[in-house]
Amino acid sequence: MQNKFQAKLENILTNNKSFLLFREPNSDFVDLWADQKFESKNKFIFNRFDNSQQIIINDDDIESIQIEKLKNELDLNLESNFTQEAISYESYIALLQNTVKELNQTNTDKIVISRIKEISNKGVNIIKTFKALHLHYPNAYLYLWYSINDGLWIGASPELLLQEEDLTIKTVSLAGTLPKNEQWSNKEILEQKVVTDYIISKLENTTNLHVDGPHTIDAGFFNHLKSYISADVKSYDQVNTILQKLHPTPAVCGMPQQDAQNFILKNEGYDRKFYAGYFGYKREKKSLYFVNLRCAQIFKNTVKLYVGGGIMPNSNPQKEWDETELKSKTIGNLLVTD
Repeated sequence: MQNKFQAKLENILTNNKSFLLFREPNSDFVDLWADQKFESKNKFIFNRFDNSQQIIINDDDIESIQIEKLKNELDLNLESNFTQEAISYESYIALLQNTVKELNQTNTDKIVISRIKEISNKGVNIIKTFKALHLHYPNAYLYLWYSINDGLWIGASPELLLQEEDLTIKTVSLAGTLPKNEQWSNKEILEQKVVTDYIISKLENTTNLHVDGPHTIDAGFFNHLKSYISADVKSYDQVNTILQKLHPTPAVCGMPQQDAQNFILKNEGYDRKFYAGYFGYKREKKSLYFVNLRCAQIFKNTVKLYVGGGIMPNSNPQKEWDETELKSKTIGNLLVTD
C-alpha cells in the first residue's frame, strides 16, 4: 500500500501534476487523488465561493496510507505572490461599520465579511504542517491541494456541507464563535438559529427530517455552536439539487442568500477564490462535501490566511476583528518550518 502510494506521489511530483491529499474526520489515513483525464465513478470537486469555477478530479486509482507514514519532503514549484490583498485594520473596521449600517437599513439579516491576513513564508514544511493539523483537528475535513493553475491550498474545515449515504443526507448548522472563556450571548444563539432555520427551509421534499442541537463544539482556540441535521431523499439528483440550494450557506455568505452575496461581491474588496466555496467527493457508495473554511493559500514568499465572521445588526466591529485574528491562528499557529 505504502509503495503504491509513494510511487503515485513521486510520479505526480516528477511530472509537476496537480494532486490532492485528503483526510476525513477521525481517520488516521490520507487519500491521494490525481486527475486521470477521463470519466470516473470517483470525482473530487472544488467549487469557488461565487460559483464561477468548478474543478473536477476523476480518479479510479485512489491510494491511501497512514498519515504518519507520509514522507516529510515535498518539493513543489510554488510561485511567489506579489498581489497585496490583506486589508488594514482601519479599512476592515470601516467595512464592518458599513455592513452593520446595511443590515439595520435593509431586510438583510446577516452578512459574512472576510479578509486575508498575510504572513511571511519562512520555510513552511507542507507535510509537517499537514501532520500538525491532523493532530490538532481530528474532527476536521483536512486537505492539501496543489493545482498547477490555482496554487497550493491547505485547510482544516469544521463544517460539513452535505453527506449522502444510502439516500440519507446529513448536514450541520454551524454559527457563533467565542473564545473559550466567554459565555454564549443572545447574539450567537440567534445567529445559530437563523442558520438552522435557513438550512431546514432548503430541505424541501425530504422525509424523516431531524435536528439535534445546538451543541457547543471545541474548535481549538474557540468554541462554535453546532446543530446536526438529517433527512431522507429519493434520488441522487435530489442530493445535487439540495447541494446547489445550500451553497453558499449563511455561515459563509449570509441571509437572504442573494442579497448578502451581492453585498459581499460589491464591498469586500478581494476575490475569495476557493475560500468559502466547497470541496468534496462523489464515490460509488458515499458522497461528502464540506465548506472550505479555516484555510490558507501558500506561496513561495507568503502565506495568505482566509478568515471571516458573521455580521449581525448588533455586531461590534472591534469584537469581529478580534474574532478573525483568533481564527487566523487555526492555520497560522500550526505552520511548521524546517
